[in-house]
Amino acid sequence: MSPLASLINKGCSPIGGIYQLDYSRALVLTDDHRKGEAGGVPLGCYLLAVAGKATGEGFTLDDEEMILLRVRGTAPLPHEADLVQTRLAVVRDATNSQQTFDAVTDDLTLDELQQSAFDCEVLGTFYAPANGGPLEFGADIDNVTSAARYEVFLPSSEVLSWLASFPDTGGEDELPLGVVRFSSTRRRSAVSGTDQAAVRVHISDFVSRKTAVFGMTRTGKSNTIKTLVTAIHRYASVRGQRIGQVIFDPQGEYANVNKQDGTGLRRLGDEATVRIYRFGADNSDPQIRPLGMNFFDLAYFDVAASFVNSSVLEQYGSYAYVKNFTSINWEEPPRTSPSEWAAWSRARLGFYGLLSLCEFRADSFSDSSASQTGPEIEFVWSKQDCDEFESDQRHRGMISRPPGGGTYYKIRTPQAARAVTLFMAKKGSWNTSSKNEKDVRPFGFIAEVLSRASVKAAIRTLTEFHTANSQQRVEEQVWDDMTNGRLSIVDLSYGAGDAPRIISENIVNHILNQANARFRNDDDNVRLQVVVEEAHNLFERGSKETSSNPWVRLSKEAAKYDIGLVYATQEVTSVDQRILSNTSNWLVAHLNSDNETRELSHYYDYKTWAESLRRCEDVGFVRMKTYSGKYIVPIQIARFDHDMINQARIAAGLTPLAAGPSEGRE
Repeated sequence: MSPLASLINKGCSPIGGIYQLDYSRALVLTDDHRKGEAGGVPLGCYLLAVAGKATGEGFTLDDEEMILLRVRGTAPLPHEADLVQTRLAVVRDATNSQQTFDAVTDDLTLDELQQSAFDCEVLGTFYAPANGGPLEFGADIDNVTSAARYEVFLPSSEVLSWLASFPDTGGEDELPLGVVRFSSTRRRSAVSGTDQAAVRVHISDFVSRKTAVFGMTRTGKSNTIKTLVTAIHRYASVRGQRIGQVIFDPQGEYANVNKQDGTGLRRLGDEATVRIYRFGADNSDPQIRPLGMNFFDLAYFDVAASFVNSSVLEQYGSYAYVKNFTSINWEEPPRTSPSEWAAWSRARLGFYGLLSLCEFRADSFSDSSASQTGPEIEFVWSKQDCDEFESDQRHRGMISRPPGGGTYYKIRTPQAARAVTLFMAKKGSWNTSSKNEKDVRPFGFIAEVLSRASVKAAIRTLTEFHTANSQQRVEEQVWDDMTNGRLSIVDLSYGAGDAPRIISENIVNHILNQANARFRNDDDNVRLQVVVEEAHNLFERGSKETSSNPWVRLSKEAAKYDIGLVYATQEVTSVDQRILSNTSNWLVAHLNSDNETRELSHYYDYKTWAESLRRCEDVGFVRMKTYSGKYIVPIQIARFDHDMINQARIAAGLTPLAAGPSEGRE
């Protein structure tokens, strides 16, 4: 028996035949009895049309091809008007005579009244290659023959699983992602067993490609992402490959073990393979590392200034002294402009002095860009002011004087910066050049806020992000994780103000810059995955800052560097159309707006599913199109659980863990 005939004979139920066919549409005649015997025909379900006949050995095919149809609604029969009149008469007679419908209808009429038709979309053709080999699929039909030759079957659970998983290669990269689900109501599918038709996807489809996860809040986006991340981790272990994954976690739901799942992604490994970066981490847990930075690291000067500006503006941005302070231009001018550089150097010193005054602690400055601890900060000052400053016994030894009596002085510690800043502010004037010119800006703007308790309180809120002992920038640590195939979870749930945004953007920029450097040097790409929640805040449609927006850069450059991107959002319309057009994998759950489903309808044949997506709010009910998949598959995503974690651990050569949350935030 041929492969196609074998499929039809694996329990598929006959429901009727095609009575009208063209290249994109088929009308299928059926009746209530056959639909009931088959277990129901839900909207969107697959049907199989084949030309052949039933024999004692089973159904045989006249032609070695099988047309795949999708039910998209009902269709009127050619004599539908007569049937409507007959149904009307039956209902009227039964009501008036208080009899059943069958009692007022003869058998021939009953048979006629049970007939109906499905309007089906032609998805394509399965056929066997002439030279043998596995079945192939073409996304159309290459001939239209007499429609009366085609009988139509509803797939059994086994065949439905094969259809939903096509192409099914049986390879080690396949993941059972869930089961087929066509409708919110599942009574008949449960009776017929089709609700257990497994859907398997190729994990390789998601590696180094863009994946969109759309859906309203609480419809299963996070569950889907956890399942995919676990599967990719397992896939890399089985194949002996390094595929790093970094998750930007705005709510902390990926970084922690919780009761809902009974487990968490952190359990995929230990500190050698899974690392969590979190604000305020104290190194008590080897798996959790500080997400903060050293505000006295000179390599972080611009970032530290941005943090401080954001915090102060957010809380007290209406005040003139705050506007003055946050308007300081921190870009270092060339030393060939001595007056401007002198003013900038004192302002930078004043900034670090302000941090020290606001209880940021460190024994010395550092410079991670040069792997240097204890570098000196240089600033322009006068001998007269320095002499007066050092006349206080407490200030002795804080400043390195220039050899030969120059104007460039140096300090090594934040405490010295604090002392000099307070001295300068109290004196009320300072020299900008050897000509003794006076200038109160930009240091004057810092002096203005030194006595403002409100501003200092706003700056103190950032102390939890300060890690004086950090020897390596977070960006570099995450990049090291990616090159070594680790899972990194950047927990942004503890951050305040713009700190999480700035930290995450720095990480993405660093990843892109490192990937670009390898690409230019003709080195092998580092395969990694970036997972972004709440992407509507990042991939802004029509953004004018494309070149400077790291998220837009990531979405456009990721494929070139073999970087996979998984982005989750509630709003299709918020994502740049160029990103959508280059997205390979789509997993779409409930959307409550026709504006969103209308935008979605521009891609593949999601128009067919628009109404269902708006109506069905079931958690985990997803319409999926993958890179290798030939058509959209409606699927109930399997619930992320501890078995998935342990399967991945076993693949990585680790000991399985007992179920149940035992660490992290519950």
